[in-house]
Amino acid sequence: MKKTTLRDVAKEAGVSVATVSYVLNNVSKQTIPEETRQRVFTAAGKLKYVQNLTAKALSSGKTNVLGVLFVNSASSNIPKLLKYGAFLHSLERIGHDKGYHLLVAQIDPLQPNYEIILERKLDGAFLIDAVEQSFHSISSNLQYGSPLVIVDSMISDTLFRKVNPDWDTLFRKFYLSGTERQSCALIYEQTSNMLFNQNIQSASGLDESCILAASDNGDELKGFIERHADKHLLVVNEFLALQVMKYCSPDSVTVICTSECPEFLPEQTRKVLLSRSKAEVAFELMSELLQSPFSSSGDQSIEMQLSENHG
Repeated sequence: MKKTTLRDVAKEAGVSVATVSYVLNNVSKQTIPEETRQRVFTAAGKLKYVQNLTAKALSSGKTNVLGVLFVNSASSNIPKLLKYGAFLHSLERIGHDKGYHLLVAQIDPLQPNYEIILERKLDGAFLIDAVEQSFHSISSNLQYGSPLVIVDSMISDTLFRKVNPDWDTLFRKFYLSGTERQSCALIYEQTSNMLFNQNIQSASGLDESCILAASDNGDELKGFIERHADKHLLVVNEFLALQVMKYCSPDSVTVICTSECPEFLPEQTRKVLLSRSKAEVAFELMSELLQSPFSSSGDQSIEMQLSENHG
């Protein structure tokens, strides 16, 4: 079977070969109308055109491959790929529109394997739930100059850009909305990133006895909920909230929807939603760094707001 070429795609889309090349290689210096871009993508999909990524990387020095690296932990309450499913879906869609492919890998924080990073020569990477002890060894295995955007992590190194929910603003707004701090307890999943854990706890303003960093221990979760049966529960993450609601009424819970999947929750549950897609914010920051590594506007904090209809 004859292999589809750029010329075939150009003929199908009714544009020049150069235009096809500009669109599929995401050449930022060329202004291509969105309607033309979509025609090219449609034609390429119809003809099942596959770029020769190896040849492209050799000629341009770029692979147009971005990594999504999850720091995995055996004690995770919620599997990372479930917790970040919506994030991955959105990131893949945005990346596709910009001419990038995604490579998803899970990294053991104690015995990280970097072969997949070295083999694919990533143009950049998103690192989820970074562990400070192994963070710099991960970043040092990327190509020189390849940007690293850290998501849901706090790292005490200003060289790397971070995307995190704005916990301080969230809790200030929440308590002012009429929910007294003294009548609340907080449940969130213990993450690999210790500074991220500390940031949530500090921003909540709650006493340590009213905070649970949940692991995969169901008895621990049940016991905490029973001890705080007289309190309103703030739960970080929809999938953790579904576990919490096995032991309490949904209307006694407010869920901070960090997985961007509020539709999985009961209608009567109060929900706090991100004001912007986490994937959108992270990709904007990555795009800026890819074009100019030292001109980034800095870390990005995403605000959250209580859903008006509670459903």
